[in-house]
Formats: sequence, C-alpha cells, structure tokens
Amino acid sequence: MKNFIAIISLLLAGVVSAYGTTNSSNESNKNSIELNKEKTHESTGQERSLEYSIIEAYSYSDSGIVEVTLFNIGGATVSLIDSNNQIVCLETVETEVATTVYLTAPTVNGTYNIVIASSNWYAEGVVEF
Repeated sequence: MKNFIAIISLLLAGVVSAYGTTNSSNESNKNSIELNKEKTHESTGQERSLEYSIIEAYSYSDSGIVEVTLFNIGGATVSLIDSNNQIVCLETVETEVATTVYLTAPTVNGTYNIVIASSNWYAEGVVEF
C-alpha cells in the first residue's frame, strides 16, 4: 500500500511539474499590446458609480494569437486587420461578465491592427509577429 501511495504521489508531482513548465513557457511569449482607448458614450449614472471597464490585449509571438480580455463595455466587435486592410479574424461578444477572446493571425509574420468597438468604447492597437 505504501508503494502504491508513493507511485501515485510521484505521478501527481510529475504532472504538476510538467504543467508548470508549459504554463511558464507560454507566459514568456506573452506581450502586452498598447491600446489607444476612447470612451465614446458617457454614462448617465451617478458621477461616483463603481462601474469600471476592462480592455486589455496580449499577443503570443510564437503562435500568432492575440488574447483580448473585455468587461463591461457592452456588446463588442473585436477585429484583427492585416496590412492590406483586410479583416482576417472577427469576433462579436457580450461583456457583462469578463470575457476573453482569442484571435488567430493567418501567418505568424506581419503587422496587424486590432480594433475593439462597442457602443460605449473604441480601442485600437498594433501587433507585430
């Protein structure tokens, strides 16, 4: 019985260790994308309300993936646009809860614009792979 518990413990330790290695290597390729944000519609609520919004974007240079996290900006459209002004990836989401969208560039090399548009916010930025 002790051998069985020891084997299971070693297997679990190996799985946890492998997961930690994979996760940290993905984080090292994660780059923040600077977004120019503009609120397009002012709230009619109280001036000191606790409402806040989240608009963040990150790129993974090794895989050509853009990760966008949105919260409390209303229905939003997230677009990835190539250097020829062609939309290469488009997602429409609701953001009442924190939402993460993943956009994939068709090729890992190149410069892309990211555009986030809702009725309350507009944000854009540039990502290079």
